Amino acid sequence: MTHHLRDLTPGWVVEIFVWTTITCGVWLATIASVTLPELSFAIGASIPSAILARAGRRALGASWRFRPSWLAWLLPVATTLVAEVVVLLRRAVGDPGRGRLTALDLPVEERRLAAGREAAAILALCSTPGSVVADSDPEHPRLTVHSLLSAGPDLRAVVRR
Repeated sequence: MTHHLRDLTPGWVVEIFVWTTITCGVWLATIASVTLPELSFAIGASIPSAILARAGRRALGASWRFRPSWLAWLLPVATTLVAEVVVLLRRAVGDPGRGRLTALDLPVEERRLAAGREAAAILALCSTPGSVVADSDPEHPRLTVHSLLSAGPDLRAVVRR
């Protein structure tokens, strides 16, 4: 028990809070209306998810560092998401088109910062319906992105800044 008490550092609390906020935000973004029962469930489910996310990160030995400037990616991601949903709705009644795989080279950075950028870039690129990250190379700052369509801001350029 004392071993686990040593883990209760301010960093632990901040990380659990961040994971809880992210998972709760994702849940709330997927529902039509936010009610008190939905909010309660989202928070209740997000806390154990956050604890498991932290445990998984630690088990993998992952250590990330983020730049606050990456929060600026949120607006292009939201704009791209809306634009791609519109395009997909149009294509739903016609030809969906063909996807393509492309390599996305990320900047060379210090290890923890590079890992943080990779994690944030994967989240940003996979947050829209037009693309998904098919592979990441832990030895090189490179992602393989499968794109079905492209509308709105170029997220590939955004995550490289």
